[in-house]
Amino acid sequence: MVNLNQTNVISKFRQLSECSQAQANEALFIVSNACHLISRLLDEKKCTTADIACAEYAAATVAFYDYVCKENAKNKVICSLTGKASANVDYKSRIESAASLRSSALEQLRPFTVSCDHLFMTMEG
Repeated sequence: MVNLNQTNVISKFRQLSECSQAQANEALFIVSNACHLISRLLDEKKCTTADIACAEYAAATVAFYDYVCKENAKNKVICSLTGKASANVDYKSRIESAASLRSSALEQLRPFTVSCDHLFMTMEG
């Protein structure tokens, strides 16, 4: 398993998400999961230093997609004690953009990963 630099992934994630440091700290479990997922995909024999940098970016895109989905779920509907409900932000276009970015980054990883085409197909949306 290739180890990714989680600090680099967090930095890239913050650029994509425009999160503050505090928000990124709250989403650290998402970034850690993305790092672990991408690390397991990489073939140590095929990876160069440049490939690892590409993988760190891919991990950031995976984390960004998961973060956007989490925020969408969290902010979907707000209900008050009196029963009034209001919808917050429509994340549909943001989710679609994050999914497209993630798919593109994962496609770039394909040449230096272990044989796992089925995983790439399941992550396409």
